[in-house]
Amino acid sequence: MAIDTGVIGLGNIGNGVAKNLAKAGYKVTGFDIDPQRVTDAGAQPAEGAAGVAAKSDMVVVALANITAYEETMTALANSGKAGLVVADCCTFPEETKEATHAQLAAAGIVLLDCPVSGARPQSQAGELAMTVSGDRAAFDRVEEALNAFCSSVIHVGEFGASIKIKYILNLMVAIHNLTCAEAFVMARKAGIDLDLFVDVVNNSSARLQIFKTRTPQWTSGDYINNITAALAIQMKDKDIIEDFAKKLGVPTPLFDVAAKHYEEATERGWIDQDAAVIMKLLEEKAGIPRD
Repeated sequence: MAIDTGVIGLGNIGNGVAKNLAKAGYKVTGFDIDPQRVTDAGAQPAEGAAGVAAKSDMVVVALANITAYEETMTALANSGKAGLVVADCCTFPEETKEATHAQLAAAGIVLLDCPVSGARPQSQAGELAMTVSGDRAAFDRVEEALNAFCSSVIHVGEFGASIKIKYILNLMVAIHNLTCAEAFVMARKAGIDLDLFVDVVNNSSARLQIFKTRTPQWTSGDYINNITAALAIQMKDKDIIEDFAKKLGVPTPLFDVAAKHYEEATERGWIDQDAAVIMKLLEEKAGIPRD
């Protein structure tokens, strides 16, 4: 079914979402606090979230800041666009998600919780992995559009199920990120050519998606340009995962170790750099810092 789409938040995730929707032939309206991002993504600009809603049947929300998220969802609820489907790709606490679901439902708007796994490279390539929870009929209406920017879209049940899965996936990514950085530092210290090392790992049973995603940062030592996902996002998710694990009463020994390294990197003032910057800490401790 042909639908008009909108994207609110055209950063690392939303930029690729908008581009791939347009590439698939969808009309795309966008809004971001930086208007240039809308232009760069090839979307048609709108005046705020309500402006996007007015021109869309489905709106994808991809925001990293909870204040912006709450303001956006309130604007959508107040837009008067009954029947709108909102695909929420954000990672925030369960309580925030549930409150937003109720808020939009009261306005006749369906909120689907649609967290994605992946970073900027996967978004640009249309290879995000999405889990969706919420109203099945609404999902069926927009599934084709979701597949335009994802390599995998799986409906996992009632609203709230997908964000729980996302917390667990992010726990694994946080650990994998440190694991791969540790391996890169060991390879450097051992004098192994990093390009050769990357080729070997990618053809071994040790390969991980985060290894492939962050290879450019780890081989170059550049954590400022071409950011896949900032350390700030990792820190936001860290707090959410810790609260989730505490509520469940589940031990997280490996995640706890990883979290200490992310906290140290934050204290060093690297919060706006790529989360791959965790390797810089390990290089210094190994006595092989880069200039």
